[in-house]
This record gives sequence, structure tokens and C-alpha cells, in this order.
Amino acid sequence: MGKSDRMARMLNVMLLLHQNPQGLTVPYIAQECNVSTRTVYRDLLALESEIHVPIFQEGRTYRIMDGYFLPPVHFTVLEALNIFLAARLMSKYIQRYDPTLASTFFKLNTVVPNPLKEQIQKTIKWLEAQKRDEDYLDILSTIADAWINGYSVNIKYRGLSDKDPSERTIDPYFIEPAAGGHSSYVIGYCHKAKGLRTFKIERISTAKITDMSYHISKDFDADALMSSAWGIVVGGEAESIKLKFTPQVARILEEVVWHPSQKAESQPDGSLILSLTVQNTYELTSWILSWGESVEVLEPEVLRVEIAQTAHAVVAIYE
Repeated sequence: MGKSDRMARMLNVMLLLHQNPQGLTVPYIAQECNVSTRTVYRDLLALESEIHVPIFQEGRTYRIMDGYFLPPVHFTVLEALNIFLAARLMSKYIQRYDPTLASTFFKLNTVVPNPLKEQIQKTIKWLEAQKRDEDYLDILSTIADAWINGYSVNIKYRGLSDKDPSERTIDPYFIEPAAGGHSSYVIGYCHKAKGLRTFKIERISTAKITDMSYHISKDFDADALMSSAWGIVVGGEAESIKLKFTPQVARILEEVVWHPSQKAESQPDGSLILSLTVQNTYELTSWILSWGESVEVLEPEVLRVEIAQTAHAVVAIYE
């Protein structure tokens, strides 16, 4: 019995409890799943601790909290494929085992046809081989619960330049993944800074939900907030950026929508000029530098100088 079998058995227990909202006894669950009562107790504990399923014991019976499961939704094959691709993208960027993500794959695997089913099974095996980070999962789950239910969170956060973590109370407005940094961020109102701030979840050491409720401002729009950002970092006014790429990489640039504001102009020599209207942040400069000698900053001048100085500094390291 491998880890996949364990997860499948746990989900079977969860399905039994879902189908019997009045509750079931451990001996009954053991009989239905063809396992020992000891295994059922372990699975119930794992469902609570790993997947955060709210299981309640009432006398000798166990049941799942009302309202935990969403109503049934029917998907087309293409819709199921989109879920699969989105979940795969998420698993690749976090590079760690997430039992709820594994649960998503298992459930999807029960309703899709081959060959998608085979690929999902391979993804499950790959996912289960990744490292585990229980602290991160607990913090992410706490913040997500606070966001969904509208309660403030007390966190300990250590910024990139901070020597020690500081205590803050935040009202989560949005949770945003950032594939480039393999990280997740929570955008919310910070009571200490008295304004919207972005916090990298990997830098939060503790998170505890308070009894203070809040309401997200009606004029808050996460997409509008980050519309001129290159990645997750928001700061400053959007600028006109012009980059010239060599013919060798021009086609790669044309094939991808890097930012909604982009305009690509092919040049007679095969090169490409990419125009953007974005904020000049370290995420943008890092992306530009990743193209090495295949790109030249045409404007603004301040960005051109910044990239040139960085390039000279890199050369100095290797001299």
C-alpha cells in the first residue's frame, strides 16, 4: 500500500461521512472500507490535521461540519482539463506537498476519461514525492479561513530587510500566487501601517485568527490594483518601457503575452521592440536581466543605466 492508496482511503472515509451527515461509528466505517478500526482512527485524525476537514465526535459517531462541502458541480471535459492544468501549475510553483491539492487531483481523477486520468495519476505520484511543510500549510489555511469568513489575523512577519519579525494585525483582502517567485502573497489592510500592504506568506512565522470582523472595501479590486505591476510588487506610477530583443529570441517574445499593456513591433533586421506600460520594480529588472545579452533597454534612461550598472557588476564578479 503506497501513499496514493492512503490518500484514496482517507478520501473514501471522507466521502462516507459526507454521504451520511447524521454521522457514522468507527466500526461501521472500518467495515465499509475493509480496514481495521485503528486505521480508521488514524485516517480521521489525518483528515483533520492534514486536509483540515472539520470532523466532530458526538458520542460514538463522527460527522463532518455542516456546510463544509460545496454543492455538486458538473464539469465538461475541457473544464476538467482547465482544473487539472491550473492545479498542475500551482503544484509546480509551490514545489511542496499539499494534501488539499492532492485531494483535488484524486477527486478529479474519479470523473475524467483516459488519457487524462493516467496523467493525473502520474501527477499525484510526483506531488507525493515533494517535501512537506506543515507550518506553511497551517499559516496558509489560517489566512484563507480568515479571508473567507471575514476575520482579522494576528501575524508575525519578517520583511526582507527586517532583522526580527514584527507583530501585525491584518484584514486579508486577497490571496495571490506569484509563479515567478514560487510564492504566495496576501494583500490586505494592515492596522499598523494603516493602509493596504502585500505580505509574502513564506515570511509569516505565525498566524492566529482574532474575533474582530471586517468588511472588504467595495472599491477594492485586486486586478485593478496589480494591472500595472509586472508581478506581485505594487509601487509607484506606471512608466513607458521600451526593450529591444535580438532576432534569435524575437519569436519567443511574440509567442507570449507577458503583460496586458505590451505592444510588439517587428524590425527589418528581425529584432523586436517590446513596449510596456508598467511599474519599474525589481521584478521587472530581474526579468530583463534574465535575457542577458539578448535584450537592450531603450527607455527610460534611468532603467537603462540601472541595467548597465548591474551588468558591469556581474562582469566584475567573474574578472
